[in-house]
Amino acid sequence: MTIIGIDPGSESTAYAIMAADYSVVCADKVLNLEFLNCGLRDILYSNNIKAVVIEGIQCYGMVAGRSIFDTCYVVGECRQIAKNLEIDHFIYNRPEYARAIVGGVKVTDALIRGALMARFGGDKKGKPLHKLKGNSDKRSAYAVAVFHADKTKYES
Repeated sequence: MTIIGIDPGSESTAYAIMAADYSVVCADKVLNLEFLNCGLRDILYSNNIKAVVIEGIQCYGMVAGRSIFDTCYVVGECRQIAKNLEIDHFIYNRPEYARAIVGGVKVTDALIRGALMARFGGDKKGKPLHKLKGNSDKRSAYAVAVFHADKTKYES
């Protein structure tokens, strides 16, 4: 099953397309205007995506500013695009998927990177995670897709 993991942001959004064997088909980070105005639809059609998996927003007890709400709108628009195309869609908060990937309580981008590299191999040219190199948002998008694939595999 081909899955797209999405890490939405207030100005730009990262995504990673993952094949059934967990390989990274492609990954990128694009401006929201481009991503939401046909970009996501084109990606979903051209890659035969079976599930859209989105990193959600969670309250951490801090004041929410404009960027948080802008990110929430992106989450909702991604969900709506998937819904309109009748593609299964799921939203997982970062603590939920990150703890499963890393295996700990306090999770950082570096720990997620390390856990992904330990499981799937390095990110040097020619290695499995090369398409994610240099961008923690693309790694987060991939991590949420991995979490969903693991979760659905174990639930079935």
